Amino acid sequence: MSEGYVEGFAQAYDQFWQPYPTKSAASLLKLLQSAAPDARAVLDIGCGTGIVAQHLVRAGYAVTGLDKSPAMLARARERLGESAVLIEGDAADFAVDEQFPVAVSTYDIPNHLPDLERIADYLRCVYRAVSPGGLFVFDIATVVGLRGMNTVQIRETDEAMLLFRGALNESLGVGFYRISGVVQAADGRYDRFETTMTNIVVPVDRLLELLAEAGWVGSYLAAQDDLLAPLTEVPGTHSHLFVVSRKP
Repeated sequence: MSEGYVEGFAQAYDQFWQPYPTKSAASLLKLLQSAAPDARAVLDIGCGTGIVAQHLVRAGYAVTGLDKSPAMLARARERLGESAVLIEGDAADFAVDEQFPVAVSTYDIPNHLPDLERIADYLRCVYRAVSPGGLFVFDIATVVGLRGMNTVQIRETDEAMLLFRGALNESLGVGFYRISGVVQAADGRYDRFETTMTNIVVPVDRLLELLAEAGWVGSYLAAQDDLLAPLTEVPGTHSHLFVVSRKP
């Protein structure tokens, strides 16, 4: 059994998961234009197949994307060509040669890390990669969102079919989902893949504490559709939350 973003899943990702990063990219661009108007370079951590990066490039940003999955990066290279720099690396253990005025990270990287200690590593890594005064924007799946694991689903198009099975143990704060599928290759044949992914529940209060411990300031929570508006309380219906922070 494979773990993580294997080749077949990377191909299926663009078909079945594209709406979320596409909507996130639009919200990120509005935030950057308002909160970081002079920034022209962005570090995209966990860039996946390059959906968010493509929108940033089209808006005139110089993008460096980092992802742990060679399969996801291969798809990103197909999408972006030479328009972005792409690096293979672990979001919780990486170093870059320059600091960036903006770092973004979408689709729940903290939930995909094994524990709070590793999340702290992630926040410190990004802190080192951002220039003083720079902006860091990332998202997490809430418990409401993770409850979506408690299901069996079949999704299909002419090019792919996926079977999802998962479960969330809220008392332990961990869940998994297993994806089995087939995707159509360029030569018309169908390739089979299977992968299992683990997600953890990330306590929002503790996450904000870890941000402060890493050095980030002014951190606030926001909904995906308006990253400029801090939430005064966490709604019980949101499947995802964004966090906006600055480096002093």
